[in-house]
Order: sequence, then structure tokens, then C-alpha cells
Amino acid sequence: MRLMQIRLCILSAMIFSTNVMAGIPEKPNFLLIVVDDMGYSDISPFGGEIETPAIQSIADKGLKFTNYYVGPSCSATRSMLLSGNDNHVAGLGNMDELLTSHQRGKPGYEGYLNDRVVSLGTVLKGAGYNTYMAGKWHLGHEPEQDPSRRGFDRSFTLLQGGASHFDDEWMMYANYTPTYREDGVRTHVPSGFYSSEFYANKIISYMEEQKDDKPFLAYLAFTAPHDPLHVPDEWLENKTWDYKKGYDKIRAERLSRMKKLGIVSDEAQLSPWVTGVPEWGDLSEDEQAKEIRLMEIYAAMVANIDHHVGRVLSYLEESGKDKNTIVVFMSDNGANGFDMASYPRTGQDWVDRNSDNRLSNWGRRGSRIAAGGGWAQVSSTPFHLYKHFLAEGGIRSPLIVSGPGIPFEGETTDALAHVMDIAPTFISLAGAKYPEHSNGNRLRPPLGKPMGPLLSGSSSKIYEADEALGWEYNDSKALRMGQYKATLTVEPFGNGQWQVFDVSVDPGEKNDLSSAMPELTEDLIEAWGDFANTVGVVPLEAAE
Repeated sequence: MRLMQIRLCILSAMIFSTNVMAGIPEKPNFLLIVVDDMGYSDISPFGGEIETPAIQSIADKGLKFTNYYVGPSCSATRSMLLSGNDNHVAGLGNMDELLTSHQRGKPGYEGYLNDRVVSLGTVLKGAGYNTYMAGKWHLGHEPEQDPSRRGFDRSFTLLQGGASHFDDEWMMYANYTPTYREDGVRTHVPSGFYSSEFYANKIISYMEEQKDDKPFLAYLAFTAPHDPLHVPDEWLENKTWDYKKGYDKIRAERLSRMKKLGIVSDEAQLSPWVTGVPEWGDLSEDEQAKEIRLMEIYAAMVANIDHHVGRVLSYLEESGKDKNTIVVFMSDNGANGFDMASYPRTGQDWVDRNSDNRLSNWGRRGSRIAAGGGWAQVSSTPFHLYKHFLAEGGIRSPLIVSGPGIPFEGETTDALAHVMDIAPTFISLAGAKYPEHSNGNRLRPPLGKPMGPLLSGSSSKIYEADEALGWEYNDSKALRMGQYKATLTVEPFGNGQWQVFDVSVDPGEKNDLSSAMPELTEDLIEAWGDFANTVGVVPLEAAE
């Protein structure tokens, strides 16, 4: 008989209470801010040296979540964010760009937000909300998959996973032409466009143009700091940080600040260095100089995002709407550790032929550069690996929530939370209910849990210690339950074997407990199998 009864949270259909939590206004506005490929420790509230005063102000007025999990890639997270369900249920079991012939078209592997779920926009619109979106969609390219057809009254979106941040509209990689739509109609970006500024302008304009007194959902999905690393010239030289110290010193300084801030435990150590990524001391002086420049540009992008977040917050304050607005800030996954030549159908020759990657042009129009594995590991401090992996560096994200009725100011919680919880939380606080059917389809009930009791201060947790959260990505696997996490990482970054870590004290996943705790390991593996069966995981290739 098992010593531990495993109760997967995903096996219980969630019924969202329509009772407004004590202190939180009835039908509040929601401002949902998502940044793209930003690491856990980049911003100042989570120990970063990059100055982010606007994001810091959200944290100072609210609650920081240190155990908040997302998907390992852009569209996986976005499908869970807007559906409250697992990405394997919602249509993005794998990114559309990476679907294999064995996966494509199977339930949950459509490559877009499917009809087994409805979006947060649809539910809140049905509950009397105005719904706005600006920024990255990455949940389908066809007209019927557009935000305007998934519940958003107003939207200006980039449909693909990325593009130039400037007005040239060139593709991020080979055969990946960007498509922009406003309110479902194909359009182009204006002259002088810079992504973060423009999307902030759009979301402000949508809120300004609102003539009625309905509550609103404003979803601001920045495409920065996703590569290509681009930033306006005035930000390129406006820096106060020093990256000449190299990877190790910056990581150590971040970890020290994180401990002082209560982001990680005092026992936390830095993760092992990433296989195949050169260490700072192995780089030549010229290589180090280039690495320094890359991180300066990346940091400038993050600082620029913060500036535009500040503009949106200022609009809310000046209009008085802040008094009834819950603000949520998060990153969609870990920092990106791969260069642009590694994208599908691309390669270094294509990048060289189609880019102006002279050092003097880095960060400017025509350049195609990325921060790379060394700085991605720094951004993930103290975690292991980064985007596209199920190690903590790929799937643990900073989350900050503030607003009226949330009785926390600059506080931190280590309660386990998941991106699937955002939609159920908004739906519950709006007094709405997730439908059972839509357009003749029986819907899969959300798997996430409302966070309202924790946000109102009436509870200190969202998940019980025996409730599990699972992941799968390109045949790698992970499961978190209580303080323990089991992972299986395929080669070349892993050995294809299950490992178990106590991530409450070992967030860097250094001390494998699988041999010392065989029964726990067996339980976690079994729980992952239950998760995979429930959400319908399909491997990359058919079993032989």
C-alpha cells in the first residue's frame, strides 16, 4: 500500500465560485501584462540588476509569487493562460512550428487554440466585460482563430511567435513572414513602430476609447525581450549596469539579492552550468566583449518594457481606473538560450545572408541576434536551463499581482501556482462561470484553480501537498507535487532518466534524490503517467 495518496488536481472538475472574495471589488477590471522570454531573475523585484521601477511598483503594492509555473514555450503558456486548461488539451500540445507528422491533427495537437476550450476573453465578454488585446497572439493564424473571434472586442496582434521589433516587418527566421491584424483585418505596422511602445499605446487607446462604464480585460502581450534583440538607439546607450563581471559574478550577485528578498531559500545554490555552453573564462577577450554587448542590449529591452508598463500604469492612475483594477505581471517562459540560426528551416547561412549583423548594428534594424545560452543561464538564476526545457529555468516564472482588496504590500508567497490558474481566477472574481458548451461543442472544464482565497488573504495556498502539476514537451517530462519535482530530460541536455529534486531547498536541481527515495520516485512517475493519460500526451514519433 502506498505511503502517499496521490491526488492529481487535474482529475477534479473545477466549479468556480461566483462569490466575490472579501475586500476585492465586484467585477474588477483586469490588466494582464505578459512579457516574452524574460528570465526569472531579470527584474528588480526578483533580484535583477536591471532597473525596473514600474514593475517594482506593482510588487511594492502587491504580492510576488516565487513558485509560479508556466509552459516551456510561448504558445504552450498562452494557450493555458487564456483557457485555464493544459496546453495538450487546448490545442498546443506542441508548438505549431514544431509539430511532427505523428502529432499534427491529433486532439490537442491542432497547432491553435482549439474548440475544446473557450478563451478568457469569451467568458468575460459574456459576463459584461469589454475585452482588449495588444501584442503577441501565437494561438493560430487563420481568420477563425483570430483574437477577434476568440472573445476580444478590440485587438492589434502579431499572429506569429516573433518578428522584427521595428517597422520593417521582416521575418524572424526563414519562411516565417509576420502577419499583423487589427480587429481581425490584415494590417501593417506604422512608420516609426517599435513593438513595446506601440503595443502599450494600443492598449491605452482601447481603454481611453471606452465610453461605457463596463469593466474591462486588457491583455498586453509584449513581444520583447524575445529575439531578435532590438531596442531604440536612445536606449542602446542608456545603461547603468556592468556586465564585464561575466556570467558567474552576475549570477552570484543575483542569488545573494534573491535570498535577501526572500525569493529563494537560504540553502539555494546556483545550478550546474549548461552542457555545451562555454564558461566566461573560456571566452577570448573579443568574445567576452561581444557577450557584454549582447546582454547590454537585452537589459535595455527589459528596461524599455518597464518604461512602457509605467506609461500604462500612469494612465490607470490618471483616469482613476487603478482603484478598480487588478494588475498581473508575468513572463511566458524562461529566457531563450538558443541563437537565431537554430530556428526551423534557418541555419547560419540564412542568417548571414539576410541580416546586418555587424557589431556596430547590433540591436538596430536589420540585425538578428539573441542573448545566447550563457546569459540565458544568468537570467534563469539560480535555476537550471531555460526556455524549451522542463527544468526550473524553463518553466518557473516571476508573477506579481496587485490591486484593490489584495491586502499585501511588497510581500512574497511560496504557494504553488500555475498559469492555468489565471483564467479561473479572473472568471471567479468577475462573478462569471465557465460554460459547459460552446457552438455545439462540449467543453473540457478548466484544470486550473481560482487564486482568489489566497489573493484576499483568506488562504495561504492554492494546491494541497498531494496535488500534482505535470508537463510534457518534445518527449521530456516533469511533475511537481508539494516540495518535490520529478524530471526526465531527453538527450543531449539530459540522460533520458527520471530524476527527483526537493526544489524547495534545491531550486538549481543539483541533488538527485531518485536513488535515495525510490518509493517517492515511483509515485511521482506514476502520477506523471496519470497526467499524460488525462491530457492526452502524444509523443513526437509513433512507438516502434
